[in-house]
Amino acid sequence: MKKVWDRLGIAFSTACVAHCILVAFVPVIFPAISAYTHSTWIHVIVGIIILFTSPLAFVPGLKKHGLSWIFKSAIAGLVLIFLGIILEGKMSDQMSHGISMAGSLILVFSHVKNLQHSRGCHH
Repeated sequence: MKKVWDRLGIAFSTACVAHCILVAFVPVIFPAISAYTHSTWIHVIVGIIILFTSPLAFVPGLKKHGLSWIFKSAIAGLVLIFLGIILEGKMSDQMSHGISMAGSLILVFSHVKNLQHSRGCHH
């Protein structure tokens, strides 16, 4: 089941990055749809899902492989994602989305490493 949570985490974090890229660039290319591309509630919902599903992958992974740097990098990714959400509307969309994208990329990296090390660990 741990592998499932890592794979879901990778999927959600990758979707977050894709969403942030689309929200940043689609309105520039298609200004007529800019009113429909930006919804704060989407960021909040995805952030909550990521917040509650990430521990289901990282806590068992930490117990299995004991590599705290993976757990710490996941926390850093989560902090950046939520910082981007909190700063939305207080700075440019490119900046707040950039912060969330950086967090999502760190979280994807953390999930991949957690999956690799959990798979290779034979404790």
